[in-house]
Order: sequence, then structure tokens, then C-alpha cells
Amino acid sequence: MDKKIKGSWLIHHTNKLQGVTNQQGYEKTFLAGKAGILLSAISSNNHTTISKRRLQTLSQAASINVTFELPKLLKVLRSKELIDTTENDIAVLGVTTSSALLHTSDIFDSLTPSANEKAAVELAEKASEEPITEAEASEELSDLHHLAKTEINQVIFDSEQIGFVDVEKYGKNEKLLFNGNLFRREETKKIKSVLDSLSSREQSKLNELTTLLKQKACIPVETAKAMLGEQLFSKVTAIGIFDVNVVSNSTEEVGFLTLPSAFCKFSSSMVDDAFDLTKAFVSSITYGMTKSHYERGQIQMVDALLGALVRGESVGPVRAIAEDYKILELKGVVKVATGTKKGRTGPLLTLLKREVGELALQAIRQGDVSEYSLSSLPTAAVTKFNGPEHNRELTRRKQIKISPKVTNDMIAALRSGGGF
Repeated sequence: MDKKIKGSWLIHHTNKLQGVTNQQGYEKTFLAGKAGILLSAISSNNHTTISKRRLQTLSQAASINVTFELPKLLKVLRSKELIDTTENDIAVLGVTTSSALLHTSDIFDSLTPSANEKAAVELAEKASEEPITEAEASEELSDLHHLAKTEINQVIFDSEQIGFVDVEKYGKNEKLLFNGNLFRREETKKIKSVLDSLSSREQSKLNELTTLLKQKACIPVETAKAMLGEQLFSKVTAIGIFDVNVVSNSTEEVGFLTLPSAFCKFSSSMVDDAFDLTKAFVSSITYGMTKSHYERGQIQMVDALLGALVRGESVGPVRAIAEDYKILELKGVVKVATGTKKGRTGPLLTLLKREVGELALQAIRQGDVSEYSLSSLPTAAVTKFNGPEHNRELTRRKQIKISPKVTNDMIAALRSGGGF
């Protein structure tokens, strides 16, 4: 498996493990993933030195316990010569967000993970290519990792319970395993299979929304729900045909839709956590264009604004900057500081992770940016941003409580559609 893909899955698994009370059996996964998340948070465009206080702030924002976890993670990163520490500062040694996933994979391998942990990563990748039966998964993992039947059963059970994969019943006694990354590659064939399982009226609505997203890159959830209706919207977002991103500031919470394929061009699927920063940034920009009032800094020349940020210039000052980018500030994507520009004083915004701005600029300019190749993978999950996987999980849980068959037909169609 490509190291960047493996690093992405490790971070995906780590985010899932943070939601359970016991990480037993997946300690190496958790440690490597946490190290990668921290490394991404403290990296920037250039070689950088940050204070211990800023390190603690970034760690807390990444859900890293500064008393118990942080010292261990720093020790791991130092041993790999990725950082250097002094009494007051942390120097990040030539690490960018594009290399953070590679280092995550290397750290995992150096920890001598168990065969079960390796198999869980492999299972997630297999389940992202197409829905796979439990029997097929068991056979493939057994061949690859030479695990006993009981061990394979434990990996599949753990993956379902922790959330590494989702499960739908298929037929009388079989299960289909899949995850929220089904539509990150070869999505055209897969969407066709889903369309074939819908009524002609539903197909028409879905095609209309997909066309709109390819033109605009990011649209409000309210618009999507009005086009699809609540039931169809819930069905298609539950299996990951569209990504739902939710941004919040001090006054409201707003959801936006993006295409899963709009932020990646790779030979293999990438987990959505790897691009959450760019999606958060695009969603924040879209909020500024569509929701923010003129007097607080409504964005009217988005291309010029993003172009200035990518060139390393500060933008502002406007009041909205101090409100709408707090999560990106905590994650080390942008810097907000009071300054003076063109005779006005107030909050100024500077981009620290240039690649995030580059991809956002392409998204705004071109709508669907799947043809834009970017070798960087920011890894984090607007005072708050809930990424696509979090929102898909919420929808899945609601559907399971109502009826386990809500998405079954579409998953079965993906399984039997063939051609991928």
C-alpha cells in the first residue's frame, strides 16, 4: 500500500479510536496517528519554530492531552529527527503537511505493529474500493497477513464496533462492509450504480445537484435539501456520495456540501480527514461570500483575496477575520493578528499552510478541482468545523435507529453494479 494512503488510514483510524474508551489492541495505530496529527498541526510553509505555549494550544485543539500524551509524542518525533526541542521552543525540521502522512506511515512501521493492526488498515482500504462481503474480507486478510480465523473475526468485529468500516446486511446471512470513502475514486461508475437503484425522479434530482456542485464546488446544505428533499438527501449523504461540512462562528452554524472527489486526484482513494482543512477553508470562504454581511467583512472579490493569501500577503483588516477562522487558526492553517494596512487597523489574516489556500483557490475558480493535482495532505478535522465523516456518521446512526434498510438498496447496487 502506498505510504501516503496508509498514513491517511492511520489518522482516520486514530480519529475513530478517540471516540471509544479503550484502544486496546490498536495502541500502535493510535500512537502513530496522534504523532501524525501533531506533526501536521505544527508544520507550515517553511522551517518553523514555535513556542511551548503555542505547541500546547495546537495540541489541545488536536485533542492531544498535554500532560500524558504530548511528552510521548514529542519523544517519538524527536527520535525520527522531525523536531528539535529547547527549553522554550520547538523547531519543526523541514516537515510540511504534504510529508506528514509519509512520516505517520514510517512511525507506524517502526513501532512493530501487530498483524491485527495491519489487517485493520488493509480492510479499510478494501472497503473503500467497493462494498466487500465479510467472507471475502476474511479470506483476503487471511491470505495477506496469515491470521487465524479467530483473529480475522476479531479484526472485522473491532473494525465494525470502532467504526473503521460500516456494515449493511446483504441477503439473509451476509454482511457488506464499506466506509465513507467509496466515492473518492472511480466515482462516475459508482454513482451510476446508485442511480440505477433510484426512481427516475430521484435520478434527475441527483444529477441536477451533482452538476451544480461541479460548477460551484461548495453549496449550502439548505440548497441541496431543497433540491433533493429530506429523505433522498439523508440517503445519499449517509453513504458518502456528497460530503457535508459544518462551520460555526459565534452566531450560527451553517452546513455546506462538496463532492468527495473535488479535492483529490490520486490513483487510490484518500480518507476525508486528509482534506478536512481545505474543506473547512472553502466552507469558510463560501460562508463569507453568501452569509456574512457587508459591514462585518463580506467577501466580494474571493479570487483576489485567495490569490493574495497564497502569495504570502496579509488580507484585511475586517472584523469577520477575528470571528470566522478560529478553528483554522488553532490548527495552524492561518494566523490572525492585529495590524495596519492601507491606513486601517484591525484583524489581519495570513496563510501559514500555502497548499490549503492553493487548493481552495482552484476550487473556487474551477468548481470541481479533481483534475488539479496537489501533493499535500493536511490532516485535521468558524469556531468549529465538523468534517464529512463526522456528519455522515450522525446520519448513519439516525438511519439505523429508524430502519436498517434505508441505504441497503444503494449499497447492494454498488456491490452488484460491476465495472469497478
